[in-house]
Amino acid sequence: MSESPGNRPASRKPAWLPLGAAALIVPTALAGVTLAWPRPQIEAQLGQHATEALAAAGIPAGRVAFTGRDASISGVPAALRDKARETVEGATGVRVAAFTEADSSPFGLKETGDAIALTGAVGSEDDRQQIVAAAAAQAGGRSIEDQLTVQAGANLPDGVTPQAVTAVAAALAGANGEVTVSVAGQGLTITGEVPDQAVKDAVGQKVAAALPGLTVDNQLTLAVAAAPTAAPALPSTPTTPGELDPAAKQTLQTQLAQLVAGAPISFGPNSPQLTPQGGATVAKVLDLIKGASGARIRIDGYVAAGPGDGRLTAQQLSDARAATVRDALVAGGVPADHIAVRGLGEGTSPAQTAAARRVEITVV
Repeated sequence: MSESPGNRPASRKPAWLPLGAAALIVPTALAGVTLAWPRPQIEAQLGQHATEALAAAGIPAGRVAFTGRDASISGVPAALRDKARETVEGATGVRVAAFTEADSSPFGLKETGDAIALTGAVGSEDDRQQIVAAAAAQAGGRSIEDQLTVQAGANLPDGVTPQAVTAVAAALAGANGEVTVSVAGQGLTITGEVPDQAVKDAVGQKVAAALPGLTVDNQLTLAVAAAPTAAPALPSTPTTPGELDPAAKQTLQTQLAQLVAGAPISFGPNSPQLTPQGGATVAKVLDLIKGASGARIRIDGYVAAGPGDGRLTAQQLSDARAATVRDALVAGGVPADHIAVRGLGEGTSPAQTAAARRVEITVV
């Protein structure tokens, strides 16, 4: 029996048609919503999220710019770049992150004892003011010489931020010399002159901590004392009127021995410069000698056993230490021809202690 049109079953549409339509319509609708939202607003929000993520990750100096959902990162030291990229790409809405390789202008900070000079190029007047204020925060009475220039599009080297400038200025405050910190690309160079090796090492460590991730080249040199001049040999017995008699000599020798035993005339490691204690003791020695008119003395310099810093031999350093004390006494009024000096290196009983860095004084 043939079926009439009115009795035919209703035709069934394939089940995949609604799903296919949805797969086409939903992304299109979402794209329409995205296009309806101004691109600058999207980029600004992504930039805010990415910057906050960097700060939370301990990278506050990083800067992020967006082209759509693609991020460009700058201002991050090389050692932190992997972490910065992972952090930005993990921020909501970011598609991919990469580092910009824009050229940067070298930056310099020079400490002269009474002034801090700043050199380099910054991208805006606001950037310049922030760098100057950062240095001034640690000036401690030193003046600020602002030699920065403003150039549109100029970038400071990675890691040179106001916070870093403040830390560098603080690191150089106690250098006791003229020191310049120069940053170019991923390199950091320290030049100038400081009193001794301990100061050189301390400055290098503090500056490296202020600008992490940069390659540090510490080229600081050490101040070298002038070579001592030979003093005339002294007679073993008095030949000039006014010299001390044997009893007076013994009294003065006892006083000097007691003074130096309680507060040695000491020096810094590998240095001919007196420690604060050593300088105070020399001042008391001067008082004793000036109180014994006509006294003649011999100053013997010593060094601690072990390797030095390669600048001076043990003989040269011990000579220089004896000369330092002689010069202080002469400056205080003791006749130069009443003082003989000699360096004895490590001496006959070498020791590696700080007490071995000393001079001894003998009344002759």
